[in-house]
Amino acid sequence: MNMPAPSSSAPLPTDMSALREAIDAIDGQLARLVAQRSGLARAIAEAKKAAGDSGFGWRPAREIDILRGLIAREPDLDPALAAAVWRALIAANLAAQGGLDVVTTLEAAPWAKLAFGSASETRILSATDALLAAKQGPRTIACLPWPADVQNWWVELMDVSLAGVHVCAASPQIVADGTPASLLLAHRAPEASGGDISLLAGSKTALAGYGGTRLSEQNEFALIQLPGFLDLDEPLEVGVRLIGCFALA
Repeated sequence: MNMPAPSSSAPLPTDMSALREAIDAIDGQLARLVAQRSGLARAIAEAKKAAGDSGFGWRPAREIDILRGLIAREPDLDPALAAAVWRALIAANLAAQGGLDVVTTLEAAPWAKLAFGSASETRILSATDALLAAKQGPRTIACLPWPADVQNWWVELMDVSLAGVHVCAASPQIVADGTPASLLLAHRAPEASGGDISLLAGSKTALAGYGGTRLSEQNEFALIQLPGFLDLDEPLEVGVRLIGCFALA
C-alpha cells in the first residue's frame, strides 16, 4: 500500500506500520527535493562560471534570512534541526560553487564542522595562523572560539596587517542564551541581515562612550558587543575598530 505523506495539518495515522510507511513516503519526497535543489545549485555554479564570476560564494546574511524564513513558516519545525539540515544543504551548494578553505582551532573544530560539514576542506591551525590564512586566502573562512578572557584572538584584529578581516557570522546560528560557541571570519565586509550584533575592539578609554556589553579584556584593550549593524564607513573613536557583525536566527 502506497500511503501519501501527511501534511503538517493532516491527522497522523496511529498504526505503527502506517506511521513507518508515512515516514518512508516523506523520505522519498525529501530525497527528490534535495536532488532538485542540488541540481539548481549546480546550475547556478555553471551560470556563474560562464559569466566569469569566480568570487566568494559565501553569503551569511542570505543564509540567516533563509533559516529565519523556514522557522517562521513552519512553527512546528525544531529550529536546531532546521539549522543542521539547511547548513548541510548550503555547505553542499558552496562546494558546488568551488568550495571553501575552512581553518579553525581545535576548540572550535566542532562548530566549523556544523557550519560547513564535510563539503569543504578543514584545517586545524592556531588562532594566529587561522586569522592570517583568512587574510591571505580569497576563499578562506576562519572559525574561532567565542571571545573571552582566555580566547583573546580578537586583539590581533586591531593590527593593520589584518585589515579587512571581519567577523561575518556565528556558529551555531541558534543558541538559547544569545552567545554562540564560535565566530566565522573572512577577508570581506560584513552584511546586514536584521537583528545583527556588532563587535568593537579598542582601548578601554576609547570604548567608554559606547556602552554595550564587555566580552573580553586584555591589558588596556577590551572587546564589546552592541545591538544593531555598524557599517564599515561608520565613524568611530580613534583607537576603536569594528571587528565585525553577526546575526542569530
